[in-house]
Amino acid sequence: VNDVAISRGVYNETVVRGKKKSIKDSLIIEKLVIDGNIAVKEAPSDEKLRLKRSFGIIHGENETIGIAIKEGCKFVITDDKKAIVVCKILDIPFMIALDVVIDLYMNKRISYNKAIRSFIRIRDYGWLSEKIIKNRFGKLKEVSK
Repeated sequence: VNDVAISRGVYNETVVRGKKKSIKDSLIIEKLVIDGNIAVKEAPSDEKLRLKRSFGIIHGENETIGIAIKEGCKFVITDDKKAIVVCKILDIPFMIALDVVIDLYMNKRISYNKAIRSFIRIRDYGWLSEKIIKNRFGKLKEVSK
């Protein structure tokens, strides 16, 4: 049983389209899927339709939340503002990418320097607000003491 899963839509967005754009992360995600470390799952059609009608979310975010509802996932990882709002409304726990970095550091899976490099990369290539980045950087500094 996989502890980590992505929806088919997220796989297509990150791996299929990512490889066409020569995005390095697409190859990493693809390898994790091939090696069985990440499962690719389908969201139930009825749940996708309900989420689209109720909240207007589509594509990967829609599928991810649909899978979370169907399977009772522990949490969803998303940086999408609309998906975060839906998670809050539906009481689905969520993390953003920076929270994952902090968690990896706290569990000694990455070094502090790797965490800082990850924060910089997310800042440079993501779309999180400076306020959120500063907030999470404060948390990283706090747990590193």
